[in-house]
Amino acid sequence: MSETSPTRWYETSEVPTLGQSEIQVWEINLAAPPGEVSRLRNFLSAAEREQAARFHFAHDQRRFVVRRAILRRLLAASLETHPEAIQFKNSSQGKPQVFGQKLPDGLRFSCSHSADLALVALARGRELGVDLEQHRLLADAEELAGKFFSISEISELAALPQPLKMSGFFNGWTRKEAFLKAIGLGLSFPLDRFSVALTPDRPAALLSVDDDLKAAEKWTMISLDVRPDYSAALVCAGKTTRIKLFQWNSQLLD
Repeated sequence: MSETSPTRWYETSEVPTLGQSEIQVWEINLAAPPGEVSRLRNFLSAAEREQAARFHFAHDQRRFVVRRAILRRLLAASLETHPEAIQFKNSSQGKPQVFGQKLPDGLRFSCSHSADLALVALARGRELGVDLEQHRLLADAEELAGKFFSISEISELAALPQPLKMSGFFNGWTRKEAFLKAIGLGLSFPLDRFSVALTPDRPAALLSVDDDLKAAEKWTMISLDVRPDYSAALVCAGKTTRIKLFQWNSQLLD
């Protein structure tokens, strides 16, 4: 199933309460100034600070600190606790979760980052996945599509005029990754076992899943309008009621 994509991102002076029937998506600029990075580092666990220190390049360390700390801040606001108190665990399939919640109505989250941009999606009681990729020239894009895309996706990509092929490829890639994150199976679920719409300027949609004739009715797929040189997608279980788009700002640290 597909829905009209929300297009307006809002700045806010506080982290709003996450409603039971809504989804929040946060856009995060990872190019934070040093002072903000230092403040955010205080939200991390000891293990995360050690992990950050192992990055060879300073920009990779900064990006890790910012995205992990802001994830903690957003989760803490919805759980009414402190960011540093959040504990994570992985499901049996490796999907990250917040430890100690009562399911199935607990908080769900999904994250993605590419270059200096990140997305965090939050919902209560429903599975979801988000993915983001910065466009870049790939000489082997159609070869990659031939290895990982479904037959219908390969045909759709091949039919696009040359100027649209790059965005079409990344549309397909992010939508497929978002679906895999939502179902929680990762790459153990073959990418060519399901098909998504990928043509630019047309609605995102989950078209079919092998061996599940009703899959398209169980999941909603939405294209997220971020920066012009990015593709981004959100997938959630069921039919969405409200999606709120927010941009993170440093005021939200207080």
